[in-house]
Amino acid sequence: MILSLAVYLFIIQFLSYTIKGLTGFGNPLLSNPLMAMKLDNRVITPANLLLDLPVNIYMVWKNREALDLKIVLPVAMWIMAGVVPGTLFLKLGSPWVIKALLGIVIIGLGVEMLTRDSIKKSKDYPLLRTVISVSSGIMAGLFGINMLFLSYFERVSADRQQFRSNVCFVFLLENIFRILLYLVNGMFTFYSLQITLISIPAAILGVWCGSRIDKSMQERTVKYFIIGIFILGGVSILIKALVFRA
Repeated sequence: MILSLAVYLFIIQFLSYTIKGLTGFGNPLLSNPLMAMKLDNRVITPANLLLDLPVNIYMVWKNREALDLKIVLPVAMWIMAGVVPGTLFLKLGSPWVIKALLGIVIIGLGVEMLTRDSIKKSKDYPLLRTVISVSSGIMAGLFGINMLFLSYFERVSADRQQFRSNVCFVFLLENIFRILLYLVNGMFTFYSLQITLISIPAAILGVWCGSRIDKSMQERTVKYFIIGIFILGGVSILIKALVFRA
């Protein structure tokens, strides 16, 4: 790998994991489209997966007191069920139409989160939650972007610490499951491992910076920041699908 590409990847991953350290999610929304300008999606997704695993372990442990297993386990179960067909789709190719639809759905959910009255208690619809979770798993296996379920966690989490803990626990279970699937399907390559190794120091520095920023921000500010990242993620995915069609 040439030096200029390594520096490019380091900068992208640092910025991506700064967002991760602050919100508990969002790193693929920045890293995937920018890395896709230089690399193939079949290399990016496995490389970022190996990097996400230890980061999610750290963030779950750091926020372990706020973890609510009654909330996260049903969501995680259905997400992992969706990862299987998503991984198979990745082997066959990444249809840009599906990615474009994903971007539109995420934007719509983000707008709903932004305009919803947070004072009123939201009614839980198990069937809708299941559909969203399975769809989120499919997108994780296909694009490494597992975020549809975040709109549900944003509704039920008491504060940003619980939100981060619940989100990262689901990511952790999904990461472990997807690593096993990728191993079985031979999707890890020497090149993807190179990308992971280059990204490790960037991720450590980024998560540390994000955590420091979080301490100086109010709950309401972080809430709107999370929703903003969610909506921008949908825009990013939609633009990449329409422009690059990869």
